[in-house]
Amino acid sequence: EFFPGFDHDEPDRRSYLSVARAEREGDMMRWTDYHYDGVARGIAGYSKPASLLAALRGLLGEETFLRAYRGYIATWAYRNPKPWDFFNAVEREAGQDLDWFWRSWYYETWLLDQSITSVSSTVDGTRIVVEDRGNVPMPVRLAITLESGEMLRREIGVETWLAGARTAEVMIPSGSSVTQVEIDPEHFFPDADRSNNGWRRRT
Repeated sequence: EFFPGFDHDEPDRRSYLSVARAEREGDMMRWTDYHYDGVARGIAGYSKPASLLAALRGLLGEETFLRAYRGYIATWAYRNPKPWDFFNAVEREAGQDLDWFWRSWYYETWLLDQSITSVSSTVDGTRIVVEDRGNVPMPVRLAITLESGEMLRREIGVETWLAGARTAEVMIPSGSSVTQVEIDPEHFFPDADRSNNGWRRRT
């Protein structure tokens, strides 16, 4: 409230990604004593888990996330939970299997890198092609601006990537042409290269 408009998750996300891009991180599900060095230990203990909680909140929505998080804290207060106790608590509240999320982010050092490959006009409308360039599967949330000023939201489900696809298409029917496309405009997810997350029509 004291800093309106400030993205409080950005410093942690930036810190985590700088180390991840340099291939210096270690997986989070490792005893702290066995991390490769102090940088890997610090990222696995602080910046990355903070970034992943923010990503999980963006994935599930504020209401579901807070209900799961507060429920977990209430259930395990003054006890000794393990990581999978947290995983199970979130899945119960969310009502969905999130094994792909825990495996990709917590057990591996994979990167998320979603990219807009092309935006082209066809007889049927506008075809938007998105590529999954990293190894972390996450939904693709698209904000699409039309020439009329209308904003459309489309999502490519994580199931697309889990099935092995590396590219996916979104079609916008004919009517008003597309002027701008952006992946994850809220910056919920820690994408390793946001330079390819946007497209703007040349005037």
